[in-house]
Amino acid sequence: MNLATPLALYMRPSETGEQNPAATLFEEMENRFGEALAPLSVKRNTILCSQGTRVNSLFLIKQGEIWLTRLSSDGRETLLSILGPGEFFGESSLLGGNAVTFSARAAKRSSLLLLPERKFKLLLEDPWACRVLLETIARRCDDAWTQMELLGCTHVRDKVRSGLIWLSGRFGVETQEGVRIDLNQTQLARMVGCARETLSREVSELRRLRAIQVRQANGRKSFFVVKPEELG
Repeated sequence: MNLATPLALYMRPSETGEQNPAATLFEEMENRFGEALAPLSVKRNTILCSQGTRVNSLFLIKQGEIWLTRLSSDGRETLLSILGPGEFFGESSLLGGNAVTFSARAAKRSSLLLLPERKFKLLLEDPWACRVLLETIARRCDDAWTQMELLGCTHVRDKVRSGLIWLSGRFGVETQEGVRIDLNQTQLARMVGCARETLSREVSELRRLRAIQVRQANGRKSFFVVKPEELG
């Protein structure tokens, strides 16, 4: 299985000039429902919602970083997504009236805004908002399918290399040194579904090929994709 797609096809909307639909809708909700939004400040490691519970608000991330994780029946935890400022979560639960299928935890001190369910349903009366919400959900579905393919890869080599290509576009930041991915090896292993020790061997090989670098950036260890062609 080969998921390695040229990085140019995966660039973030901010880098291609394309507007991120989630950010567009975030701004609209903030402007329209300003007084109805309840501010929430949380410390690192605060659980905002737990898998299997019902939420009654849409969570809008003003500052910080939120991790969405899912626990399998055998106790394995998979890191599903990393959300930052201008993004939101909880919409699927509000739309379907079901429990959330993930847990949300603050990876750092974060500030959020809570949009009550009744206001969220009022937003759905706006055709433009519905269209943008569908675009956002479609992007997340694409991410979910990509991650399912990664988790289904038989060989760790495919998991790691294809995973780095995907994450470069989904979470990567362009720098002079390469595309920076702010994940450490443990977090990367949880996203692509392999043991950390196994991942370390593949990372060492990619570093030998000078395809990636691993070093401190923004107060944490980060991956830098230097030669994306080596990941194909």
